[in-house]
Amino acid sequence: MPTLLLVVFINFAGVGALIPVLPYTVIETLGLSATVMTLLLASFAMAMFLSNPLLGRLSDHIGRRSVLIASLFINLMAHLWFAFSDDIIHMFAARILAGLAAGNTGVIQAIIADRVASHERARYMGLFGAAIGTGFVAGPALGGLLSGVGSGPLHQAPFLLAAGFSFLALALSVRIKESAAYRPITSSAKQSLVTRLATFMRSPLALYALAFFCLNLSFAQVEASFVLLLRDYLDFDARQTGWLFTYIGLCIILVQGVLINIAVRRFGEIGTVGFGAGLLIIGQILTAVMAVGLLIGNSNPLVQMLIVTTAVCFGFGFSNPALSAAASNAAGKTTMGGALGMVQGFGSLGQVGGLVLAGPLYHLGGANYSFGFGAAIAFVLLAVAFHLHSGPYRHKPTPV
Repeated sequence: MPTLLLVVFINFAGVGALIPVLPYTVIETLGLSATVMTLLLASFAMAMFLSNPLLGRLSDHIGRRSVLIASLFINLMAHLWFAFSDDIIHMFAARILAGLAAGNTGVIQAIIADRVASHERARYMGLFGAAIGTGFVAGPALGGLLSGVGSGPLHQAPFLLAAGFSFLALALSVRIKESAAYRPITSSAKQSLVTRLATFMRSPLALYALAFFCLNLSFAQVEASFVLLLRDYLDFDARQTGWLFTYIGLCIILVQGVLINIAVRRFGEIGTVGFGAGLLIIGQILTAVMAVGLLIGNSNPLVQMLIVTTAVCFGFGFSNPALSAAASNAAGKTTMGGALGMVQGFGSLGQVGGLVLAGPLYHLGGANYSFGFGAAIAFVLLAVAFHLHSGPYRHKPTPV
């Protein structure tokens, strides 16, 4: 398990290194609009949506380890491609390839679920999230510092760094052994995609998929509009943006590495999802109010930004691992990869929708529109969590 968590940390450090530079590459270096920037982000998420259930299902048949290694190799190639791209077409192609590789999230969660008892999954999903958060501490800081370094374009050094991280993750992943609990699906258990999707939509897991869809649809406003808000509201450059995203990573580490266990013991998995949704609502409403200058003490915008950032990140930090643990407990053990891949796929679809909408919403009405929309979707997440909490959904295995 430590090796797997180290792979997750290194891989997401590479992903995090790209966050501070992507918006500035598209908007300032290429001279394109914020909408194009958010579409570039959305292309990654859309590819991830398509590949998550496919990679998860494939891991049920040929093994988690093989799929993980192949996806990390593809990720390495995608980062190298983007590093040496100087036009938007190649950048889109490279990000789509990286998104296809990033569909290994469900596979990694299935590896964790294979190895731990059901009552321990929230803790280990929290450690998984903390490994991601730690990567987002190191990655954005390094990416911001390396932006513009060398004779190449602004994004080249950070993407080469991301490729280096992918290579390290790939080298470490070779050491990961297949879990003794893993059992490949035999050919007689195979179903068509249409049949599996129809079965999934009738199952209790569909509600978990809806919850993930809402969570990522809401949080995507932070992923896309937050960088624009930093640039327009605080006049941040790529390096300063990297430091603030490092703070976001620290918040995620604190929540998913320490506080998630306390919250799950106190509220249960679904109750923790609802608690996180409430924090997301508060944080995004306050961000929208701050953007129009209505918060008291508006002479300290950086302090206000840190406060609302903390609320939003704590909200996501509580909701994501608790929801992952609840979904893994509801999934059938034999088809864990396919089930979690399908659930994560709907989460990626929510991320696509959020990123596609973020640019036009920000262009139309600024941060108050995009974050107001995010808060409204978080209300829907809260309603789904309440429904899950009150219904018999949490521990009924469902084949997918």
